[in-house]
Amino acid sequence: MMMRTRELQKHARRRAILDAARALILEDKARDFSMPELAEKAGVSLVTPYNLFGSKSHILLEVVREDIFEPVQAIGELTCDSLGDWIAELSATLARIYYRNRHFYRRMIVTLVAQENAEVQRESLSLNYSLFETVLSRLAAQKKIAAAVSVSTLAKHVVHGVSGALQERLMERGSEQALRDEIEMSLLLVLDGIACPVDRAQIVQRIESLDKTRTAAAL
Repeated sequence: MMMRTRELQKHARRRAILDAARALILEDKARDFSMPELAEKAGVSLVTPYNLFGSKSHILLEVVREDIFEPVQAIGELTCDSLGDWIAELSATLARIYYRNRHFYRRMIVTLVAQENAEVQRESLSLNYSLFETVLSRLAAQKKIAAAVSVSTLAKHVVHGVSGALQERLMERGSEQALRDEIEMSLLLVLDGIACPVDRAQIVQRIESLDKTRTAAAL
């Protein structure tokens, strides 16, 4: 019984720290938060966040896992009858997830960039690489994409394209549709060259359509 109580208390402190980190990320638009500020916000001693997580980077990584990576795993459930339709659905899913909490994600980007080490960035990218490797491996098995490059290399380029689209559109405070189009264009350009022949015409047509839309919007 005592062990159970300790575990519940530990879990409660962990949750308080993560919730405080989220609040601080949203709260201050000018700078990153400090560990003393985090401890005070969570109502714990200064050593508690270190004891439970080890470092500030690990706290941020856990927030990334819960608030970004876990929802994005929904892309693993998307079906693929045609590569073009799959890219469109993937783009819509990602845009919906990120745009719904866009204020938090904008602040998270600023907070991650403010870190003096790249641990969280590397780990969060690694999580995304792994997720997209799984998704792209399934596409390769279905012969929707050619084995011109390794799945791991392709996953990195896909993630970088999506990340660039997110940073550009979320920081510019555009619409969900603009974010969706930006993500879709990045995915189309990355996958066009290795798409199976039956899907390539659809992909080229969609690239042309999106480009015309973007050009018209810029006028």
